[in-house]
Amino acid sequence: MASGVFLTSNRGKKLGKSFMDNHRGKKNLVMSSWGDESLLYEGYVNPYYFPEHYQSYCERTQQSLKSLNEDVIDFDLLEELICHIDVTCPPGAILVFLPGVAEIELLVDKLASSFQFRGASSDWLLPLHSSLASIDQHKVFSPPPEKIRKVIVSTDIAETSITIDDIIYVVDTGKHKESRFNPQKKMSSMVEDWISQANAKQRRGRAGRVRPGICFCLYTLHRFEKLMRPFQVPEMLRMQLSDLCLQIKSLSLGDIKSFLSEALEPPGEEAISSAIDLLYKVGAFEGYEELSPLGYHLAKLPVDVRIGKMMLYGAIFGCLSPILSIAAFLSHKSPFLNLKDEKHNILRAKSTLMTYDLNGCTTANESNKPSDHLLLVVAYNRWSRILHENGSTAAYRFCNSFFLNSSVMYTVRDMRIQFGNLLADIGLITLPKNFKQGDGRSKDKLESWFADMKQPFNVHAMHSAVIMSILCAGLYPNVAATVEGTTGVPLVYNKAPSNNISTNDCSLLFDGKREVHLHPSSVNYNIKRFQYPFLVFLEKVETSKVFLRDTSIISPYSLLLFGGSISVQHQMGLVIIDNWLKLTAPAQTAVLFKQLRLTLHAVLKDLIRKPEMLTVSKNEVVKSIIHLLLEEGASQFS
Repeated sequence: MASGVFLTSNRGKKLGKSFMDNHRGKKNLVMSSWGDESLLYEGYVNPYYFPEHYQSYCERTQQSLKSLNEDVIDFDLLEELICHIDVTCPPGAILVFLPGVAEIELLVDKLASSFQFRGASSDWLLPLHSSLASIDQHKVFSPPPEKIRKVIVSTDIAETSITIDDIIYVVDTGKHKESRFNPQKKMSSMVEDWISQANAKQRRGRAGRVRPGICFCLYTLHRFEKLMRPFQVPEMLRMQLSDLCLQIKSLSLGDIKSFLSEALEPPGEEAISSAIDLLYKVGAFEGYEELSPLGYHLAKLPVDVRIGKMMLYGAIFGCLSPILSIAAFLSHKSPFLNLKDEKHNILRAKSTLMTYDLNGCTTANESNKPSDHLLLVVAYNRWSRILHENGSTAAYRFCNSFFLNSSVMYTVRDMRIQFGNLLADIGLITLPKNFKQGDGRSKDKLESWFADMKQPFNVHAMHSAVIMSILCAGLYPNVAATVEGTTGVPLVYNKAPSNNISTNDCSLLFDGKREVHLHPSSVNYNIKRFQYPFLVFLEKVETSKVFLRDTSIISPYSLLLFGGSISVQHQMGLVIIDNWLKLTAPAQTAVLFKQLRLTLHAVLKDLIRKPEMLTVSKNEVVKSIIHLLLEEGASQFS
């Protein structure tokens, strides 16, 4: 061991080497050995340092460990180490594990600007993460030119998902990022944390697949043996539990809290209560944890309960094809590539796509409503049309032109077919006559069937107003609003007095408890004034701020019909939904909508209980609702 860095062979043997020189010209040798002097400063004591564990090491190493901030990744040290490997070690690729895309980009830029990796060598500094295009991911498997070292900087995707044969050296920072659900905030956060011992062993095993290799572990032996968990935090303790709770009731396993309390590491009571509360709000539960007809069908769908509800309503309201696409993308991932140097061009590509109609074939007569979800529909339909008419090569060129991940598009195509088949099993839609599951052409036939605008389940698939309402029906209560659409600025917002906040300010959004922000990648990010003060989203993620990634602006009618509990303030001419969303409406109109919603819920409950009765064109209540939504949408362009 030297300078507090473990050099670990692929067999787990600890090797000590002194490799840090002082070519950066730093006067303090201790700081030089650790790289970034900001991680070492006078008076700081490493809380994880215990002198008795390091008696066998030299004084300089002990002082370094005593003053080191282990929780911060030292990028200067990483650069020094990689340059050292390149200069002193035999040929072989280097694999560096970092927690996220931002850290990968930082290290790649740092190495590319260094003396060691300038020129042609910089072309073989390869980032690797799930948001890269397939062609860029495949480059990591290619051999570099002679006398050039390949350096792959990766997230934990390289732990188990892939094997790169020429990797000889692994640099493990010991960190990763994982999504954790906070039941108090009802949101997911991307948290950087230490890996487990099992993760560390997996990373060590990446070194030397074809000949002996070395793993450089940038954490102490004490941390590995005493502080790291044996295994990763169980998913049950990290994720939203609504889907699990739904399956427990579907399988008749008894009381949810009692059943989960028997787990080896049971989730907290607050997390369970939050999941059960969501299932009641979605309409999956009624009575005491009893499955409603909606919950019975949602349990059959392998998706988030909100996405499943959206799919069921999409079939009932005759806009199935676009909802299938949205459901597939939200369940899988965004098709748009995450390229650091192309962010402006990606936004321009999105703007171009939004000029097409929802079927992706002609320029829209009216601009599509600002919606990341409708953008996904347009992108998929455009790609599918090109694939059908011009073949896979043309479809691949289209993906390259619009910064789309081609493999994601094919995956979504398969998911649309899977979801459509499940809805057919429920009885909400019918499959083509003489359809044979084993037929080699069945995939193309089914895709064409689900995309056919002449089918009764697609009669309103070209009406964005209907689609947006179904998004609201499925994703509610995940709604954000401007000040104009709220009863008051949340107490947690203290940047400015409430009387100084403009109700027209779209930069201020609230979710009922706190301020939230549109993600810069959203098509709604640069809009100065929203058509309506309400947005719907699937999830919010906390990083530097609380971000909403995929959002759609929804109308007041959508909230009145598919939102939460309604309170009518007759004298003020206001409608309050769930005690925080505010709409202006005459008292008579509000009361009519309240009654219409009760009727609608009764009809939908009956249709879901007996899906064979579904005929969109004949159900008078559904027809009236659709007429209202189309009328509201048309009034915005009159």
